[in-house]
Amino acid sequence: MNLKHQGIIIFIALFAFSLKAQLISFGIESNSDSQPFKTGNDVISFMHQKYFQAPCKSYTFSQKNTHYKNDSITGNSEWHEYIEFPDKFRIDFGKTEDGNFVIFKNDSSYRYKNHQLKKKDGNTNTLLLLLGGMYYRDLKDVIIRLEKEHYNTQIVSSQKWNKHQAYVIGALAGDTLSNQIWIDKKTWRVVRIIEKMDMDNYMDMFFESFQKNCNGYIETKVIFKRNGKIEQMEEYYNISPIDKFATEVFNPK
Repeated sequence: MNLKHQGIIIFIALFAFSLKAQLISFGIESNSDSQPFKTGNDVISFMHQKYFQAPCKSYTFSQKNTHYKNDSITGNSEWHEYIEFPDKFRIDFGKTEDGNFVIFKNDSSYRYKNHQLKKKDGNTNTLLLLLGGMYYRDLKDVIIRLEKEHYNTQIVSSQKWNKHQAYVIGALAGDTLSNQIWIDKKTWRVVRIIEKMDMDNYMDMFFESFQKNCNGYIETKVIFKRNGKIEQMEEYYNISPIDKFATEVFNPK
């Protein structure tokens, strides 16, 4: 082999090494078993940078619910909802004019019946945070909030679930009990969340379909399983971005 051929081979090898390094740095290296991120915090940081202020900040939607008990359908319902990231969320149960709704705001929840406030509780709403609110908060605040809800953001693993190659924040392979967040490696969407509700209850949430909206995504189908049995399936429709909500949406009289 002459020097010219050797030079070409060396150049190709160096180019391939450089390309692989770049792919790894962006978290898209082709080998699904690769682990370019050392901690869950690294994954959250990448997601935060990728989608910062990208999802629609304010929007309305409706949802059809299928309710289950012991994996059998027990009924259906329809809700109408309003979101304003990072921390405002309202659900009207049934007809809006009936005045039966809940408002999540500023780490609290307010439950109304017949337009009258009946109960106020503390509620940080991790689901709202992970499905969009995190992109309208400082990164440090996001991590603090997750850690307070017992997600171990130092742990990350690579796993496969429902055809998704995923980064799993908070759990190693085989661990189905720890609080954990599953992130699709290709789209960087949250596709699954497992969260301990109390000593005897675990909620397993699957985000089965999405649609593009603004510069991010909005979920269109979610399944909730409690302790391994399906409890509710939600299908979202009439998704509509809104520039600004009327004051009374989140501050009813």
